[in-house]
Amino acid sequence: MIGSKWVFKEKLDGRIRARLICLGYSQIPGVDFSNNYAPVVNDITFRVIMVLRLIYNLHAVLLDVETAFLYRKLEEEIYMEIPTGYKEVYADPGNDKVLVLKMAMYGLVQAARQWFKPLSDVLITLGFNPCESDPCLMYRINEEGLSIILMYVDNNLIVGSRKAIDKVTKEIIAIFSVTVSSVQ
Repeated sequence: MIGSKWVFKEKLDGRIRARLICLGYSQIPGVDFSNNYAPVVNDITFRVIMVLRLIYNLHAVLLDVETAFLYRKLEEEIYMEIPTGYKEVYADPGNDKVLVLKMAMYGLVQAARQWFKPLSDVLITLGFNPCESDPCLMYRINEEGLSIILMYVDNNLIVGSRKAIDKVTKEIIAIFSVTVSSVQ
């Protein structure tokens, strides 16, 4: 069983956001998870793409996927203690109850890997090809032009021609909830 913790963050407008996270540091390799891959583009790959962007005057946008780690089905069976605040309601004295996680949560070791799988499947369906030397770089060449996606966990940098970027952004927004930022 792994622990849980509430994380509170005050927003700029004064609202307080509460997020329940798992204490993934207590997970045991081979028991709670078998693979902890996080999609992070190689720093050399990133630099090469940035140089190509400057040389060929390519455009770029940053897509931040909202709640990327949530709602992804887990392959492993993971038990989590009942969070503080709910123990008083659900826990009976002498009867220790736990939660069985069906979906990934922030803090789990395998949460990033669980996110990478559906993202890469969607990009391949959209016609992107994975780079052989860096699986976090995917590219597509079509009538709109070249579009390159660099993945960094739940952030995606899209580099390419303006028309290609606009099309890719619309395709991804239709599937995932994202925040789009222009890159200068």
